[in-house]
Amino acid sequence: MVTKSSILGLIAALAVVLIAVSAVGENVDSQVPKIGTVEESGFSQSCVETGCYTPSILTIKSGTVVTMTNTDPTGVHTFTSGNVDGFDPKPDGMFDSQVLMVGDAYERKFSQKGTFDYYCTLHTWMTGQIIVE
Repeated sequence: MVTKSSILGLIAALAVVLIAVSAVGENVDSQVPKIGTVEESGFSQSCVETGCYTPSILTIKSGTVVTMTNTDPTGVHTFTSGNVDGFDPKPDGMFDSQVLMVGDAYERKFSQKGTFDYYCTLHTWMTGQIIVE
């Protein structure tokens, strides 16, 4: 015989399973943060004020893999760690995607906490920052 308490127990167990499954499903994309490039950022410096990478500042947790993709259909770009002094690039050797054609991507796992500047070696006005907490 099915009792009221056994039905309530079954419903409660099902609710827990559904909540757990939905929580995992919602966060699949957020587990791999993505950075892209602004369209025409290699031809025009108009993106400097708002950021030539999207997002231009990314905050992540230690151990996170970041996918950096050239999403600019008009040019080639790089994601190179370091900073730019005026227009003089200062790579620090932590990472370098090399030249990425449109649609190409580069992945990097960030295990060390800190703030990491990066830029495009071909267009030194393009700068960004990854903050690892």
